[in-house]
Amino acid sequence: MTDLATKPATKIKVIEDAEATGEVAEAYDYWRASSGRTKVPGILKCLSARPDFLKQSVDFSNTIQFSEGYLTRRHKEMIGSYVSYLNSCPYCLDSHAFFLKVQGADDQTMQAFVEGNLEKADLTEAERALMKYVELVSKAAYRTTPEDVQQLRDAGWKEEQIAEAVYIIALFAMLNRIANAFGVPVQNYVAMGRMTP
Repeated sequence: MTDLATKPATKIKVIEDAEATGEVAEAYDYWRASSGRTKVPGILKCLSARPDFLKQSVDFSNTIQFSEGYLTRRHKEMIGSYVSYLNSCPYCLDSHAFFLKVQGADDQTMQAFVEGNLEKADLTEAERALMKYVELVSKAAYRTTPEDVQQLRDAGWKEEQIAEAVYIIALFAMLNRIANAFGVPVQNYVAMGRMTP
């Protein structure tokens, strides 16, 4: 029985951990060194055709998503989860809803993001205003108005936080499309209650 018969394959070929050599192996090791984990996530394997871009994506993600910035990690995972829900990306939604829980969200809030039903989520009014803006930018950024941004300011968000939110929305727009186009299988972090090593 082949490996492909025992696990779902992507629509576009990726280089698996065990197959990685040369620059791809170096790029995978680069991610491992920065994450402390051993199993390369499917989304990064999608970038295996361009190991240079894979490394740049690791740096970019570590800078804007997987670190404290103007927004907290929890807020960033809210944004990543909700954008992934809006873009119908089960792979990213599963991963980032789990990361949201790791960042302090309770089970009900995590599940609310998985379902896209934020009325059930334990959010502050400021967070609800931010999620409304996330939805607007995700669905039709060209329709945003100065009044939409002012509503965020009025809710207490600073200019740098609003800008960082837009960066994260855009990052997930890209990652969601890559994951969906490649057909990356869900890792089941939410169901397992843990991530892969």
